[in-house]
Amino acid sequence: MQTPKPSRNGSGSEVPQKPSPATPRSTRGNKSGNDIDTSGGAPARTSSDRSPKVTDRRSPRSPAKDKKRPSKISELESQISGLKDELKKVKDELASSDACKTKAVQEAEATNEQLTAVTAKLEEAQRQLSDFSAAEESRLQELRQISQERDFAWQSELEAMQNQQSADKTEIQVLKQQLETITEAEATHSKLLEESKAELLSLKEELLARAETIERLQVNVREVEKGQMEAKGESDEQGRQLEIAKTAIEKLQESICLKEAELEASRARVSLLEETVSKLQHVDGNNEAVESSVLHVEMERLKSDLEAAWNVKTELEKKVHLLESEHESKDVELNNLKKLLEEKPETESDVPVPIQVDLETKLMKSITDIAELKASLMDKENELQNLLEENETVKSETSKKETESLKKYEAVVAELELAKAAEQDTRMRLGYVTEEADKSSRRAARVTEQLDAAQAVNSEMEAELRRLRVQSDQWRKAAEAAAAALTGTNNGRLIERSGSLDPDYNSIGGKMLNSPFSDDLEFESPKKKNGGVLRRMSGLWKKSPK
Repeated sequence: MQTPKPSRNGSGSEVPQKPSPATPRSTRGNKSGNDIDTSGGAPARTSSDRSPKVTDRRSPRSPAKDKKRPSKISELESQISGLKDELKKVKDELASSDACKTKAVQEAEATNEQLTAVTAKLEEAQRQLSDFSAAEESRLQELRQISQERDFAWQSELEAMQNQQSADKTEIQVLKQQLETITEAEATHSKLLEESKAELLSLKEELLARAETIERLQVNVREVEKGQMEAKGESDEQGRQLEIAKTAIEKLQESICLKEAELEASRARVSLLEETVSKLQHVDGNNEAVESSVLHVEMERLKSDLEAAWNVKTELEKKVHLLESEHESKDVELNNLKKLLEEKPETESDVPVPIQVDLETKLMKSITDIAELKASLMDKENELQNLLEENETVKSETSKKETESLKKYEAVVAELELAKAAEQDTRMRLGYVTEEADKSSRRAARVTEQLDAAQAVNSEMEAELRRLRVQSDQWRKAAEAAAAALTGTNNGRLIERSGSLDPDYNSIGGKMLNSPFSDDLEFESPKKKNGGVLRRMSGLWKKSPK
Protein backbone atom coordinates (compact mmCIF):
# COMPACT_ATOMS: atom_id res chain seq x y z
CA MET A 1 0.00 0.00 0.00
CA GLN A 2 2.94 2.37 0.59
CA THR A 3 4.85 1.47 -2.53
CA PRO A 4 2.17 2.60 -4.96
CA LYS A 5 2.06 6.03 -3.37
CA PRO A 6 5.76 6.95 -3.99
CA SER A 7 5.53 5.28 -7.34
CA ARG A 8 2.63 7.57 -8.13
CA ASN A 9 4.49 10.59 -6.84
CA GLY A 10 7.96 9.88 -8.17
CA SER A 11 7.44 8.03 -11.45
CA GLY A 12 6.65 9.83 -14.65
CA SER A 13 3.89 7.37 -15.44
CA GLU A 14 1.93 8.48 -12.40
CA VAL A 15 2.23 12.21 -13.05
CA PRO A 16 -0.35 12.34 -15.86
CA GLN A 17 -2.79 10.36 -13.69
CA LYS A 18 -2.93 12.93 -10.91
CA PRO A 19 -3.24 16.23 -12.80
CA SER A 20 -5.85 14.75 -15.16
CA PRO A 21 -8.66 14.96 -12.66
CA ALA A 22 -7.30 18.13 -11.07
CA THR A 23 -7.52 20.27 -14.15
CA PRO A 24 -11.30 20.01 -14.53
CA ARG A 25 -11.72 20.92 -10.84
CA SER A 26 -9.69 24.07 -11.25
CA THR A 27 -11.61 24.96 -14.34
CA ARG A 28 -14.85 24.27 -12.49
CA GLY A 29 -13.69 26.44 -9.61
CA ASN A 30 -12.83 29.24 -12.00
CA LYS A 31 -16.10 28.88 -13.73
CA SER A 32 -18.01 29.02 -10.44
CA GLY A 33 -16.04 32.05 -9.32
CA ASN A 34 -16.60 33.89 -12.58
CA ASP A 35 -20.21 32.64 -12.98
CA ILE A 36 -19.55 31.29 -16.52
CA ASP A 37 -21.55 28.30 -17.79
CA THR A 38 -19.33 25.59 -19.32
CA SER A 39 -20.07 22.19 -20.74
CA GLY A 40 -18.67 18.94 -19.41
CA GLY A 41 -16.74 18.11 -22.65
CA ALA A 42 -13.69 20.39 -22.02
CA PRO A 43 -12.15 18.49 -19.16
CA ALA A 44 -12.69 15.29 -21.13
CA ARG A 45 -10.69 16.72 -24.01
CA THR A 46 -7.91 17.85 -21.75
CA SER A 47 -7.68 14.43 -20.20
CA SER A 48 -7.68 12.77 -23.60
CA ASP A 49 -5.09 15.20 -24.87
CA ARG A 50 -2.85 14.63 -21.94
CA SER A 51 -3.04 10.86 -22.09
CA PRO A 52 -0.57 10.53 -25.04
CA LYS A 53 1.79 12.86 -23.26
CA VAL A 54 1.88 10.46 -20.41
CA THR A 55 2.75 7.69 -22.77
CA ASP A 56 5.41 9.90 -24.35
CA ARG A 57 6.92 10.66 -20.98
CA ARG A 58 7.06 7.00 -20.09
CA SER A 59 8.84 5.97 -23.27
CA PRO A 60 12.36 7.26 -22.55
CA ARG A 61 12.79 5.40 -19.28
CA SER A 62 15.30 2.81 -18.19
CA PRO A 63 15.23 -0.76 -19.40
CA ALA A 64 14.71 -2.08 -15.88
CA LYS A 65 11.57 -0.31 -15.69
CA ASP A 66 10.61 -1.36 -19.19
CA LYS A 67 10.55 -4.91 -17.94
CA LYS A 68 7.88 -4.02 -15.56
CA ARG A 69 5.94 -2.13 -18.22
CA PRO A 70 3.45 -4.86 -19.13
CA SER A 71 2.31 -5.15 -15.58
CA LYS A 72 2.29 -1.42 -15.12
CA ILE A 73 0.46 -0.98 -18.38
CA SER A 74 -2.21 -3.24 -17.17
CA GLU A 75 -2.28 -1.33 -13.94
CA LEU A 76 -2.34 1.92 -15.82
CA GLU A 77 -5.12 0.68 -17.99
CA SER A 78 -7.05 -0.33 -15.00
CA GLN A 79 -6.31 3.06 -13.46
CA ILE A 80 -7.27 4.74 -16.71
CA SER A 81 -10.50 2.84 -16.80
CA GLY A 82 -11.11 3.81 -13.17
CA LEU A 83 -10.16 7.39 -13.99
CA LYS A 84 -12.53 7.32 -16.91
CA ASP A 85 -15.25 6.09 -14.64
CA GLU A 86 -14.41 8.80 -12.18
CA LEU A 87 -14.30 11.26 -15.05
CA LYS A 88 -17.74 10.20 -16.10
CA LYS A 89 -18.89 10.59 -12.56
CA VAL A 90 -17.26 13.99 -12.36
CA LYS A 91 -18.92 14.96 -15.62
CA ASP A 92 -22.22 13.81 -14.27
CA GLU A 93 -21.57 15.73 -11.10
CA LEU A 94 -20.60 18.80 -13.12
CA ALA A 95 -23.76 18.49 -15.17
CA SER A 96 -25.88 18.08 -12.08
CA SER A 97 -24.03 20.89 -10.33
CA ASP A 98 -24.57 23.15 -13.33
CA ALA A 99 -28.23 22.26 -13.35
CA CYS A 100 -28.42 22.85 -9.63
CA LYS A 101 -26.55 26.10 -10.10
CA THR A 102 -28.96 27.33 -12.71
CA LYS A 103 -31.82 26.18 -10.56
CA ALA A 104 -30.29 27.88 -7.52
CA VAL A 105 -29.80 31.06 -9.52
CA GLN A 106 -33.42 30.93 -10.61
CA GLU A 107 -34.52 30.23 -7.06
CA ALA A 108 -32.31 33.06 -5.81
CA GLU A 109 -33.89 35.40 -8.33
CA ALA A 110 -37.35 34.18 -7.32
CA THR A 111 -36.50 34.56 -3.65
CA ASN A 112 -35.07 38.01 -4.35
CA GLU A 113 -38.32 38.91 -6.05
CA GLN A 114 -40.28 37.42 -3.17
CA LEU A 115 -38.00 39.24 -0.74
CA THR A 116 -38.60 42.54 -2.52
CA ALA A 117 -42.34 41.83 -2.52
CA VAL A 118 -42.22 40.81 1.13
CA THR A 119 -40.18 43.88 2.04
CA ALA A 120 -42.66 46.04 0.13
CA LYS A 121 -45.53 44.30 1.90
CA LEU A 122 -43.66 44.65 5.18
CA GLU A 123 -43.15 48.34 4.61
CA GLU A 124 -46.82 48.67 3.66
CA ALA A 125 -47.77 46.67 6.72
CA GLN A 126 -45.54 48.80 8.92
CA ARG A 127 -47.04 51.92 7.41
CA GLN A 128 -50.57 50.53 7.87
CA LEU A 129 -49.59 49.43 11.35
CA SER A 130 -48.31 52.89 12.19
CA ASP A 131 -51.49 54.42 10.75
CA PHE A 132 -53.59 51.84 12.52
CA SER A 133 -51.69 52.32 15.77
CA ALA A 134 -52.12 56.10 15.46
CA ALA A 135 -55.83 55.66 14.66
CA GLU A 136 -56.15 53.16 17.47
CA GLU A 137 -54.31 55.49 19.80
CA SER A 138 -56.63 58.36 18.89
CA ARG A 139 -59.62 56.05 19.11
CA LEU A 140 -58.37 54.77 22.43
CA GLN A 141 -57.95 58.33 23.65
CA GLU A 142 -61.48 59.14 22.46
CA LEU A 143 -62.82 55.97 24.05
CA ARG A 144 -60.98 56.75 27.26
CA GLN A 145 -62.36 60.27 27.23
CA ILE A 146 -65.86 58.97 26.43
CA SER A 147 -65.53 56.30 29.09
CA GLN A 148 -64.28 58.89 31.58
CA GLU A 149 -67.18 61.19 30.71
CA ARG A 150 -69.59 58.27 30.89
CA ASP A 151 -68.04 57.12 34.14
CA PHE A 152 -68.35 60.64 35.52
CA ALA A 153 -71.98 60.87 34.33
CA TRP A 154 -72.77 57.42 35.69
CA GLN A 155 -70.95 58.25 38.91
CA SER A 156 -72.97 61.45 39.28
CA GLU A 157 -76.16 59.59 38.42
CA LEU A 158 -75.20 56.84 40.83
CA GLU A 159 -74.55 59.41 43.56
CA ALA A 160 -77.89 61.07 42.79
CA MET A 161 -79.58 57.68 42.89
CA GLN A 162 -77.79 56.86 46.14
CA ASN A 163 -78.94 60.19 47.56
CA GLN A 164 -82.44 59.46 46.31
CA GLN A 165 -82.21 55.99 47.79
CA SER A 166 -81.05 57.41 51.13
CA ALA A 167 -83.92 59.92 50.99
CA ASP A 168 -86.26 57.07 50.13
CA LYS A 169 -84.85 55.09 53.03
CA THR A 170 -85.43 58.02 55.39
CA GLU A 171 -88.93 58.43 54.01
CA ILE A 172 -89.44 54.68 54.42
CA GLN A 173 -88.29 54.98 58.02
CA VAL A 174 -90.69 57.89 58.56
CA LEU A 175 -93.48 55.92 56.92
CA LYS A 176 -92.59 52.90 59.03
CA GLN A 177 -92.78 55.09 62.14
CA GLN A 178 -96.10 56.46 60.93
CA LEU A 179 -97.23 52.93 60.23
CA GLU A 180 -96.15 51.89 63.72
CA THR A 181 -98.05 54.82 65.22
CA ILE A 182 -101.02 53.94 63.05
CA THR A 183 -100.76 50.31 64.13
CA GLU A 184 -100.56 51.44 67.76
CA ALA A 185 -103.55 53.72 67.21
CA GLU A 186 -105.28 50.87 65.44
CA ALA A 187 -104.44 48.62 68.39
CA THR A 188 -105.86 51.21 70.80
CA HIS A 189 -108.87 51.61 68.53
CA SER A 190 -109.21 47.86 68.38
CA LYS A 191 -109.01 47.75 72.19
CA LEU A 192 -111.59 50.52 72.41
CA LEU A 193 -113.64 48.70 69.83
CA GLU A 194 -113.37 45.49 71.81
CA GLU A 195 -114.29 47.37 74.98
CA SER A 196 -117.18 49.04 73.19
CA LYS A 197 -118.15 45.67 71.75
CA ALA A 198 -117.98 44.15 75.23
CA GLU A 199 -119.99 47.07 76.61
CA LEU A 200 -122.36 46.75 73.71
CA LEU A 201 -122.67 43.03 74.39
CA SER A 202 -123.31 43.77 78.07
CA LEU A 203 -125.84 46.42 77.05
CA LYS A 204 -127.36 43.96 74.62
CA GLU A 205 -127.51 41.34 77.36
CA GLU A 206 -129.00 43.90 79.74
CA LEU A 207 -131.32 44.99 76.98
CA LEU A 208 -132.26 41.39 76.33
CA ALA A 209 -132.81 40.88 80.05
CA ARG A 210 -134.88 44.05 80.20
CA ALA A 211 -136.64 42.99 77.04
CA GLU A 212 -137.38 39.68 78.70
CA THR A 213 -138.60 41.53 81.78
CA ILE A 214 -140.57 43.83 79.50
CA GLU A 215 -141.96 40.82 77.72
CA ARG A 216 -142.79 39.26 81.04
CA LEU A 217 -144.31 42.57 82.13
CA GLN A 218 -146.13 42.78 78.84
CA VAL A 219 -147.32 39.23 79.35
CA ASN A 220 -148.29 40.21 82.86
CA VAL A 221 -149.92 43.36 81.51
CA ARG A 222 -151.68 41.32 78.90
CA GLU A 223 -152.69 38.87 81.56
CA VAL A 224 -153.71 41.77 83.80
CA GLU A 225 -155.51 43.36 80.90
CA LYS A 226 -157.05 40.03 80.15
CA GLY A 227 -157.88 39.64 83.84
CA GLN A 228 -159.05 43.24 83.82
CA MET A 229 -161.19 42.54 80.82
CA GLU A 230 -162.40 39.37 82.47
CA ALA A 231 -162.86 41.29 85.72
CA LYS A 232 -164.64 44.00 83.80
CA GLY A 233 -166.75 41.35 82.17
CA GLU A 234 -167.25 39.70 85.51
CA SER A 235 -167.92 43.07 87.12
CA ASP A 236 -170.34 43.87 84.37
CA GLU A 237 -171.84 40.46 84.80
CA GLN A 238 -171.78 40.93 88.54
CA GLY A 239 -173.27 44.39 88.05
CA ARG A 240 -175.95 42.86 85.96
CA GLN A 241 -176.34 40.10 88.48
CA LEU A 242 -176.23 42.74 91.22
CA GLU A 243 -178.92 44.68 89.49
CA ILE A 244 -180.86 41.50 89.12
CA ALA A 245 -180.15 40.68 92.77
CA LYS A 246 -181.09 44.22 93.76
CA THR A 247 -184.31 43.92 91.87
CA ALA A 248 -184.81 40.48 93.39
CA ILE A 249 -183.89 41.84 96.82
CA GLU A 250 -186.25 44.75 96.32
CA LYS A 251 -188.88 42.31 95.31
CA LEU A 252 -187.97 40.15 98.28
CA GLN A 253 -188.06 43.20 100.53
CA GLU A 254 -191.41 44.09 99.12
CA SER A 255 -192.55 40.52 99.61
CA ILE A 256 -190.93 40.51 103.06
CA CYS A 257 -192.74 43.71 103.88
CA LEU A 258 -195.90 42.19 102.61
CA LYS A 259 -195.17 39.05 104.57
CA GLU A 260 -194.31 41.10 107.62
CA ALA A 261 -197.60 42.84 107.20
CA GLU A 262 -199.25 39.49 106.74
CA LEU A 263 -197.26 38.22 109.74
CA GLU A 264 -198.40 41.14 111.78
CA ALA A 265 -201.88 40.44 110.56
CA SER A 266 -201.45 36.76 111.37
CA ARG A 267 -200.05 37.69 114.78
CA ALA A 268 -202.94 39.96 115.27
CA ARG A 269 -205.20 37.17 114.17
CA VAL A 270 -203.31 34.74 116.52
CA SER A 271 -203.71 37.16 119.35
CA LEU A 272 -207.32 37.57 118.38
CA LEU A 273 -207.65 33.83 118.16
CA GLU A 274 -205.98 33.42 121.54
CA GLU A 275 -208.35 36.01 122.89
CA THR A 276 -211.20 34.24 121.24
CA VAL A 277 -209.87 30.91 122.58
CA SER A 278 -209.67 32.33 126.02
CA LYS A 279 -213.09 33.79 125.54
CA LEU A 280 -214.40 30.61 124.08
CA GLN A 281 -212.97 28.62 126.97
CA HIS A 282 -215.53 30.31 128.94
CA VAL A 283 -218.12 29.38 126.25
CA ASP A 284 -219.88 26.16 126.07
CA GLY A 285 -218.18 22.88 125.92
CA ASN A 286 -219.83 22.17 122.62
CA ASN A 287 -218.16 24.97 120.90
CA GLU A 288 -214.66 23.82 122.17
CA ALA A 289 -214.30 20.95 119.79
CA VAL A 290 -215.22 23.07 116.80
CA GLU A 291 -212.89 25.82 117.76
CA SER A 292 -210.09 23.41 118.61
CA SER A 293 -210.37 21.83 115.20
CA VAL A 294 -210.33 25.21 113.54
CA LEU A 295 -207.33 26.20 115.61
CA HIS A 296 -205.64 22.97 114.84
CA VAL A 297 -206.12 23.54 111.11
CA GLU A 298 -204.91 27.06 111.41
CA MET A 299 -201.84 25.93 113.38
CA GLU A 300 -201.01 23.33 110.77
CA ARG A 301 -201.25 25.94 108.08
CA LEU A 302 -199.00 28.26 110.05
CA LYS A 303 -196.50 25.45 110.59
CA SER A 304 -196.45 24.69 106.93
CA ASP A 305 -195.92 28.36 106.20
CA LEU A 306 -193.07 28.48 108.72
CA GLU A 307 -191.51 25.40 107.24
CA ALA A 308 -191.79 26.90 103.80
CA ALA A 309 -190.23 30.10 105.11
CA TRP A 310 -187.42 28.12 106.73
CA ASN A 311 -186.94 26.27 103.47
CA VAL A 312 -186.81 29.56 101.62
CA LYS A 313 -184.36 30.83 104.20
CA THR A 314 -182.09 27.83 103.73
CA GLU A 315 -182.31 28.14 100.03
CA LEU A 316 -181.43 31.83 100.26
CA GLU A 317 -178.53 31.01 102.55
CA LYS A 318 -177.31 28.44 100.08
CA LYS A 319 -177.65 30.90 97.27
CA VAL A 320 -175.78 33.60 99.20
CA HIS A 321 -173.04 31.12 100.06
CA LEU A 322 -172.76 30.11 96.45
CA LEU A 323 -172.70 33.81 95.53
CA GLU A 324 -169.82 34.35 97.92
CA SER A 325 -167.90 31.27 96.81
CA GLU A 326 -168.43 31.57 93.09
CA HIS A 327 -169.59 34.71 91.36
CA GLU A 328 -170.60 32.74 88.36
CA SER A 329 -173.11 30.68 90.34
CA LYS A 330 -174.82 33.81 91.61
CA ASP A 331 -176.67 34.29 88.41
CA VAL A 332 -177.84 30.70 88.53
CA GLU A 333 -178.76 31.02 92.15
CA LEU A 334 -180.48 34.31 91.51
CA ASN A 335 -182.25 32.78 88.55
CA ASN A 336 -183.20 29.83 90.68
CA LEU A 337 -184.20 32.22 93.37
CA LYS A 338 -186.15 34.19 90.82
CA LYS A 339 -187.72 31.01 89.60
CA LEU A 340 -188.45 29.95 93.10
CA LEU A 341 -189.81 33.36 93.84
CA GLU A 342 -191.90 33.20 90.71
CA GLU A 343 -193.00 29.70 91.49
CA LYS A 344 -193.84 30.39 95.09
CA PRO A 345 -195.01 33.91 95.45
CA GLU A 346 -197.64 32.93 97.88
CA THR A 347 -195.43 30.86 100.12
CA GLU A 348 -192.76 33.55 100.26
CA SER A 349 -195.23 36.00 101.57
CA ASP A 350 -195.03 34.14 104.81
CA VAL A 351 -191.17 34.47 105.14
CA PRO A 352 -190.10 35.50 108.60
CA VAL A 353 -187.96 38.54 109.53
CA PRO A 354 -184.64 36.67 110.22
CA ILE A 355 -184.61 35.45 106.69
CA GLN A 356 -184.92 39.00 105.48
CA VAL A 357 -182.04 40.03 107.78
CA ASP A 358 -179.88 37.25 106.44
CA LEU A 359 -180.72 38.22 102.92
CA GLU A 360 -179.86 41.81 103.67
CA THR A 361 -176.57 40.80 105.28
CA LYS A 362 -175.79 38.53 102.36
CA LEU A 363 -176.62 41.34 99.98
CA MET A 364 -174.40 43.76 101.86
CA LYS A 365 -171.64 41.20 101.87
CA SER A 366 -171.95 40.76 98.15
CA ILE A 367 -171.87 44.53 97.76
CA THR A 368 -168.75 44.75 99.91
CA ASP A 369 -167.19 41.91 97.90
CA ILE A 370 -167.94 43.76 94.72
CA ALA A 371 -166.45 46.93 96.22
CA GLU A 372 -163.34 44.97 97.25
CA LEU A 373 -163.11 43.50 93.79
CA LYS A 374 -163.37 46.98 92.33
CA ALA A 375 -160.71 48.25 94.74
CA SER A 376 -158.39 45.33 93.86
CA LEU A 377 -159.11 45.98 90.21
CA MET A 378 -158.18 49.63 90.70
CA ASP A 379 -155.01 48.53 92.50
CA LYS A 380 -154.18 46.20 89.62
CA GLU A 381 -154.84 49.01 87.19
CA ASN A 382 -152.57 51.31 89.19
CA GLU A 383 -149.88 48.61 89.35
CA LEU A 384 -150.28 48.02 85.64
CA GLN A 385 -149.96 51.75 85.02
CA ASN A 386 -146.85 51.84 87.17
CA LEU A 387 -145.44 48.86 85.30
CA LEU A 388 -146.23 50.53 82.00
CA GLU A 389 -144.56 53.74 83.14
CA GLU A 390 -141.53 51.77 84.37
CA ASN A 391 -141.49 49.91 81.07
CA GLU A 392 -141.55 53.20 79.21
CA THR A 393 -138.70 54.55 81.35
CA VAL A 394 -136.72 51.33 80.81
CA LYS A 395 -137.42 51.53 77.10
CA SER A 396 -136.32 55.16 77.00
CA GLU A 397 -133.17 54.37 79.00
CA THR A 398 -132.36 51.35 76.81
CA SER A 399 -133.02 53.38 73.67
CA LYS A 400 -130.76 56.13 75.03
CA LYS A 401 -128.05 53.59 75.86
CA GLU A 402 -128.52 51.94 72.48
CA THR A 403 -128.23 55.28 70.72
CA GLU A 404 -125.17 56.17 72.80
CA SER A 405 -123.59 52.76 72.16
CA LEU A 406 -124.47 53.01 68.47
CA LYS A 407 -122.94 56.47 68.38
CA LYS A 408 -119.82 55.16 70.12
CA TYR A 409 -119.74 52.18 67.80
CA GLU A 410 -120.18 54.40 64.76
CA ALA A 411 -117.45 56.73 66.06
CA VAL A 412 -115.13 53.79 66.65
CA VAL A 413 -115.99 52.36 63.22
CA ALA A 414 -115.36 55.77 61.65
CA GLU A 415 -112.05 56.06 63.48
CA LEU A 416 -111.21 52.51 62.42
CA GLU A 417 -112.12 53.33 58.83
CA LEU A 418 -109.96 56.45 59.03
CA ALA A 419 -107.14 54.38 60.51
CA LYS A 420 -107.59 51.77 57.78
CA ALA A 421 -107.64 54.50 55.14
CA ALA A 422 -104.51 56.06 56.66
CA GLU A 423 -102.89 52.63 56.82
CA GLN A 424 -103.89 51.97 53.21
CA ASP A 425 -102.50 55.35 52.25
CA THR A 426 -99.27 54.69 54.10
CA ARG A 427 -99.08 51.23 52.57
CA MET A 428 -99.63 52.72 49.13
CA ARG A 429 -96.98 55.33 49.83
CA LEU A 430 -94.71 52.67 51.22
CA GLY A 431 -95.32 50.52 48.14
CA TYR A 432 -94.67 53.52 45.93
CA VAL A 433 -91.51 54.36 47.85
CA THR A 434 -90.37 50.73 47.80
CA GLU A 435 -91.15 50.60 44.09
CA GLU A 436 -89.14 53.77 43.55
CA ALA A 437 -86.36 52.31 45.69
CA ASP A 438 -86.47 49.11 43.64
CA LYS A 439 -86.41 51.17 40.45
CA SER A 440 -83.50 53.21 41.74
CA SER A 441 -81.70 50.05 42.86
CA ARG A 442 -82.37 48.46 39.47
CA ARG A 443 -81.20 51.66 37.79
CA ALA A 444 -78.09 51.66 39.99
CA ALA A 445 -77.53 48.00 39.15
CA ARG A 446 -78.01 48.80 35.46
CA VAL A 447 -75.60 51.72 35.75
CA THR A 448 -73.08 49.53 37.56
CA GLU A 449 -73.54 46.87 34.88
CA GLN A 450 -72.99 49.52 32.21
CA LEU A 451 -69.92 50.71 34.11
CA ASP A 452 -68.68 47.14 34.35
CA ALA A 453 -69.45 46.62 30.66
CA ALA A 454 -67.66 49.85 29.75
CA GLN A 455 -64.71 48.87 31.90
CA ALA A 456 -64.75 45.42 30.32
CA VAL A 457 -64.90 47.03 26.85
CA ASN A 458 -62.04 49.34 27.80
CA SER A 459 -60.04 46.42 29.14
CA GLU A 460 -60.86 44.42 26.01
CA MET A 461 -59.81 47.34 23.81
CA GLU A 462 -56.61 47.77 25.79
CA ALA A 463 -55.98 44.04 25.54
CA GLU A 464 -56.75 44.19 21.80
CA LEU A 465 -54.39 47.14 21.44
CA ARG A 466 -51.70 45.30 23.35
CA ARG A 467 -52.37 42.24 21.23
CA LEU A 468 -52.12 44.34 18.08
CA ARG A 469 -48.90 45.84 19.31
CA VAL A 470 -47.53 42.41 20.14
CA GLN A 471 -48.79 41.13 16.78
CA SER A 472 -47.19 44.07 14.97
CA ASP A 473 -43.96 43.36 16.83
CA GLN A 474 -44.30 39.73 15.86
CA TRP A 475 -44.97 40.73 12.25
CA ARG A 476 -41.97 42.99 12.25
CA LYS A 477 -39.80 40.33 13.82
CA ALA A 478 -41.17 37.70 11.45
CA ALA A 479 -40.56 39.98 8.47
CA GLU A 480 -37.07 40.72 9.66
CA ALA A 481 -36.49 37.02 10.30
CA ALA A 482 -37.93 36.17 6.88
CA ALA A 483 -35.75 38.78 5.21
CA ALA A 484 -32.73 37.56 7.13
CA ALA A 485 -33.62 33.97 6.35
CA LEU A 486 -34.08 34.74 2.67
CA THR A 487 -30.83 36.66 2.43
CA GLY A 488 -29.07 34.00 4.51
CA THR A 489 -30.40 31.13 2.44
CA ASN A 490 -29.44 32.82 -0.82
CA ASN A 491 -25.94 33.54 0.43
CA GLY A 492 -25.71 30.06 1.88
CA ARG A 493 -26.78 28.52 -1.38
CA LEU A 494 -24.18 30.49 -3.31
CA ILE A 495 -21.53 29.58 -0.77
CA GLU A 496 -22.56 25.96 -0.85
CA ARG A 497 -22.51 25.93 -4.63
CA SER A 498 -19.12 27.55 -4.69
CA GLY A 499 -17.93 25.20 -1.98
CA SER A 500 -19.26 22.21 -3.84
CA LEU A 501 -17.28 23.24 -6.92
CA ASP A 502 -14.09 23.70 -4.88
CA PRO A 503 -11.43 20.99 -5.56
CA ASP A 504 -10.91 20.39 -1.83
CA TYR A 505 -14.64 19.95 -1.32
CA ASN A 506 -15.13 17.02 -3.75
CA SER A 507 -12.13 14.76 -3.40
CA ILE A 508 -12.06 11.51 -5.26
CA GLY A 509 -10.62 9.56 -2.30
CA GLY A 510 -13.80 7.59 -1.80
CA LYS A 511 -15.82 10.60 -0.42
CA MET A 512 -19.37 10.30 -1.70
CA LEU A 513 -20.77 13.19 0.34
CA ASN A 514 -20.76 15.44 -2.72
CA SER A 515 -22.96 13.14 -4.71
CA PRO A 516 -26.01 14.50 -6.61
CA PHE A 517 -28.30 13.05 -3.95
CA SER A 518 -26.51 14.96 -1.18
CA ASP A 519 -26.73 18.16 -3.25
CA ASP A 520 -30.42 17.60 -3.74
CA LEU A 521 -30.89 17.20 0.00
CA GLU A 522 -28.87 20.32 0.73
CA PHE A 523 -30.84 22.35 -1.79
CA GLU A 524 -34.15 20.94 -0.67
CA SER A 525 -33.94 22.04 2.99
CA PRO A 526 -33.65 25.81 2.23
CA LYS A 527 -36.66 25.51 -0.06
CA LYS A 528 -38.66 23.99 2.69
CA LYS A 529 -37.37 26.66 5.03
CA ASN A 530 -38.35 29.39 2.57
CA GLY A 531 -41.74 27.79 2.07
CA GLY A 532 -42.28 27.63 5.85
CA VAL A 533 -41.30 31.30 6.27
CA LEU A 534 -43.60 32.32 3.43
CA ARG A 535 -46.42 30.27 4.90
CA ARG A 536 -45.91 31.94 8.28
CA MET A 537 -45.93 35.36 6.59
CA SER A 538 -49.11 34.54 4.65
CA GLY A 539 -50.71 33.26 7.88
CA LEU A 540 -49.78 36.49 9.66
CA TRP A 541 -51.21 38.51 6.78
CA LYS A 542 -54.42 36.50 6.97
CA LYS A 543 -54.62 37.03 10.74
CA SER A 544 -54.07 40.78 10.40
CA PRO A 545 -57.26 42.90 10.87
CA LYS A 546 -58.82 44.11 7.67
